[in-house]
Amino acid sequence: MFTTSLQVRFYETDMMEVAHHTNHLRWFEMGRVEFFRSCGISLWDMMNEGIVFPITKVSCEYKEPARFDDIITVEVTVAKLTRAQCVFTYRLVREADGALIATGETQNVFIDKETGKIIRLPDVFYKAMVAKAAKKEEAHEQGETD
Repeated sequence: MFTTSLQVRFYETDMMEVAHHTNHLRWFEMGRVEFFRSCGISLWDMMNEGIVFPITKVSCEYKEPARFDDIITVEVTVAKLTRAQCVFTYRLVREADGALIATGETQNVFIDKETGKIIRLPDVFYKAMVAKAAKKEEAHEQGETD
């Protein structure tokens, strides 16, 4: 599991004084980007190689409201990783009380930017992702946390 934190901003709230439901998907994306960074991969690096990473499936189950100024921990787990796709699962947890705000999942595929066809991720990216996911799995098994 990879984690990052964020603070709910005022503009992310709605007339019901809670974070609007669309923000949860943005927060999932923040977690994905941080996962790639932790692997030493910039999304710009992939795009400069002609690789894009669109979402082909997304789900989110809302549990508790997030409100302005809440600190939210985004927990990201690589559920499946192949050279053609990556499935991430997410948990959004409020720091103050440990409340589970939402859970979710995305499926992303690796696509050639010019042709729009699914490709196999080159070793330079794939091996870094596999190594990081394996390292995190080892730490989890040994009871270590971020």
